[in-house]
Parts: sequence; structure tokens; C-alpha cells
Amino acid sequence: MSPNCNEFTFDASGSADPNNEKISYSWDFGDGRTAVGPVVDHRYEKSGKYPVVLKITDNSGSECSEDSVTQEVEVNIPPYVEFSSPSRVCANMPVRLDASPSRDDAGKPLTYLWNFGDGTHLTSQKAVAEKTYSIGGTYEMTLTVDDNMHSVCNTATATRMIYVNEAPRIDAGPRNKFQCVQREADLTVQLDASNTYDTNADHLTFTWDLGDGRTQTGAKISHTYPGHGTYDVKLLVNDNSGLECASDVAFFQVRLSKAPEAAAGPDVVGCTGEKIDFDGRQSAAELKGTLHGRWDFGNGQSAEGIRTSYAYPKSGTYQAVLTVEDKMNQMCPPSMDTRKVVINAAPQVSITAEKLACVGDQIEFRATSALDPDGDSLEYYWTFGDGTVTQGPSIVSHTYSQGGDYRVTVIVDDGQGTACSTASAEARVRINTPPVADAGPNLTCCVGQSAEFNATASSDADDDPLLYTWTFGDGNVQEGASVQHRYEKSGSYKVVLTVDDNSQTHCSTTTASFVAEVNAKPTATFSIR
Repeated sequence: MSPNCNEFTFDASGSADPNNEKISYSWDFGDGRTAVGPVVDHRYEKSGKYPVVLKITDNSGSECSEDSVTQEVEVNIPPYVEFSSPSRVCANMPVRLDASPSRDDAGKPLTYLWNFGDGTHLTSQKAVAEKTYSIGGTYEMTLTVDDNMHSVCNTATATRMIYVNEAPRIDAGPRNKFQCVQREADLTVQLDASNTYDTNADHLTFTWDLGDGRTQTGAKISHTYPGHGTYDVKLLVNDNSGLECASDVAFFQVRLSKAPEAAAGPDVVGCTGEKIDFDGRQSAAELKGTLHGRWDFGNGQSAEGIRTSYAYPKSGTYQAVLTVEDKMNQMCPPSMDTRKVVINAAPQVSITAEKLACVGDQIEFRATSALDPDGDSLEYYWTFGDGTVTQGPSIVSHTYSQGGDYRVTVIVDDGQGTACSTASAEARVRINTPPVADAGPNLTCCVGQSAEFNATASSDADDDPLLYTWTFGDGNVQEGASVQHRYEKSGSYKVVLTVDDNSQTHCSTTTASFVAEVNAKPTATFSIR
């Protein structure tokens, strides 16, 4: 007989007696037990192969009144199944399943077929298995053990319910919460975690640590902070399952910022091409590194940054605008402040004057090409190099009392008080002192006598080299500081010395004169009588 379970019905009703004698039935089941009757039921307690003997006897009492037949019965007792597992576990944590108590009475090796109830299965030759559930819920876990006898009773099944808890998932909006404090009411913050989700639909408790030493409970709360600042908030949500995965924690940062107040700084006057410092760091200084600034210089140019510098290429009056915002708190509106910037262009000037003049001459100085690109009126300051300083118009006159080389300077000032408010020009003037001619005393000499004429006592205050010209009054002229001349006729002669310092001015020459008396020798003659 093919393998079956341990309960069998044995039917000998097909036995027959040719003499129609009454038949008695005797069964020996091979396990030490017996039975009588044409149809009997028997239950084996152990697996195995058993010889079943049927003996029939008619009531004739003859030697041929008995017959027997033997068949082998293969008995397979279903295996015993049992496994242990925790009844409550956490999602995403390994669960140990132990089917070691399961056994087969014949000691046959078992195959373990696990159905975890979440659509996944495992077939193993090992009694211990591990399962990780990823989603919370209640699952029916089934273990089927198979003794591999391929009979209708080769398996046994056990079922356990397992509760898989999934930690709540906090949803309280953005982890950084910004609020702009412009009035006292802005210190009250709404915190809402009502969208927190729990897969198991457990009753949740919410505990808020608000970062200022106070706590609150509830999914949705309102809290007033003592002042502006940054607060670290902790939210603990618990599903009260008592498991390791009963809670979730989230951390938030509540930033209550004062609205930035732009401070562009005082008005400033500068020069074209000169870098001007634009410093807005006094804008809401407590924001420190979170403050972002942008400067609009009023001429179509701009720069990013709370502090920068800029050089205006053209003069004029500009409104420089500073815009600041808290880059960590977009809830606060930008703030703006304006700084007036006056850019001055330097004036221009040059000097026109005589380059050579004499002591006592009245010299005219002109501040030519004097102009201011901004149209400002100009003041003129003159220094003449001889200690004389004057404030006056663009055209002035000056007289020098001593010869020499002088540096004349004119400074023009547009009155704006900037580094580029003034411009200057210089001119060099040479003032000549006339030389002093000294021809010496009157001279008496004789006709034909060589007389000396000496002008070395002449001088020049400017130390210019001198040229000496002698006019002797007799039509003769000679040059030199010391010369010799011989008159041919007696008489009185006007001798003129001209001294020239070669300065090419109208005061470059001076003359001196004296009278030379030229006597003729007497004529000596005598007669003899």
C-alpha cells in the first residue's frame, strides 16, 4: 500500500467461501494489536512499515477451512510543528523565528516553509529564520513543516499573529521656521505637527521642548517667546506602544529676527576717480553674518555686499541706496536707506605773466584757463615768492623791490572742501637789478700821452657778467673794464662809460661819465742874439 497517514480502514468484505460457509475475520496489524471483523479501522501511533495479516476461517472445521493474506502498510505520522516569535516587533528590525521544537516522530529531516503574511515567503532546511518587516501592521505568520514523504499527511502547519509597529513619522513643516519681529505680537509662533503620520493608527502624544526652558504638549501649539533670537526646538512624538520604535524625534530651529534697518551712513563729498567707502555694517549689527547688502550708486552701477567701495567717473550729486535683507530669514522685508554723494571735479588753471622785468616794474599776472567743470565759483590765492601773499581776482599786479628769480603760484579753490577742490599753477619770473657803473674820477692828461681808464669798481647786484663800453668824446670807442687811450689834441673831453648786464631788459645798462682835461705841451724855443 502507498504511504498514507496513520489512520486506515481495512476492508475484507470481498473475501468469499465457495461453500457459502460463514466466515470469521482476524486482523494482525503488525504493531502488536489485533482486531476481528470484515471491516475494521486502525490507528498507528508511529510511522513505519507494518505487515498487516488478514486470516479468515469458515465454520467447516476441516483442514482447508482457513486462508490468510499479508499486505505491507506504510504509515506516516504528520510532523509536529511549533515555532516561537515575539508577538510585537518594530518595523525594519530583524525578528528571530525559532521552529526548533518542531520534529518528526521518525526523525526525518524537515523542510520549513514560512509565509510571513506580507507577500513574502521563505523555504529553508534550518529551524531558525529571520524576518524584517518594512511596514507596520498585523500579520498572520504561517509555518508549514514538511517531512518530505510526499504523502497526504507529510506536512503540519502552525500560525501566529505578529504585530509590527512602525515609528510615527513627524510632519511639522520646514525644519527652519523664520519669523520677522516688527512688533511684540510677532514673538508668538504657531507650531503644527498635526500632519504627523502613524502607520498603525496609534494614539499619539506630542511633547515640545521649545528651547527657552519651557515645554508644551499637543499636536498643534502656540508659544510666545521672550524675545528675538534663535531657539532650538525638539519635538518628541510617541505612539505609546512601549516598543523601541515607539517614538520619533525632530529638531527645529525657530529664528525670530528683528527686521533689518539699513544704515547707509552720512552724506559724503568726494572726487571723480576717487574710491569712496560704502559701509552698511551698522545695519542691524546683531544679524552679523546673516545680513546681505546691495548698493545702488545712483548712476546705473551697483555692487553686492554690505561693504564695498566705488569711484564715480563723473562729477555730480548722486543718491546711493543701500538695500539690506536677512538672508537667513526671508520673512523680513528688505530695508533701504539713502546716502547723498556729491562728486566734485577738480578746477583747472594756468598763469600768464612776463618772464623778465626790472626792480620796481609793475608786473601783471593772469590766471588764465581758470575753470571749474562743476560750475563752482573760484577763489584765487596768489603767492609771489618774495613773502607776499594775496587773495584776489584772476588778474593781479605786483612790484618786486629786489632782483632775483621768483616762483609765482596761483591756487584756485572751488569751495567744496574736498581733496580735489583746489588746483594750482606756477610761473617763474626773473627780476633784474640795474648794474652800477663806476668810471672813476676826472682825468687830466697830456696830448699824446697814454691814459688808463678803469671801470673795475662797477658792480651788478645780480652777479651778472658785465660788458663795458667807453666813449672817449673824441670819436673813439673802446670796450673793456680797463683800457688805454691817447688823445691827439688838447681840450676838455666828456668820457662816458656804459655798463651792460646783458639781461635784455630795459634796465640792463647804466652809464657814468667824467671830463678828461687834455693839455698840450708848451713849446720851448729860444733865440740867440
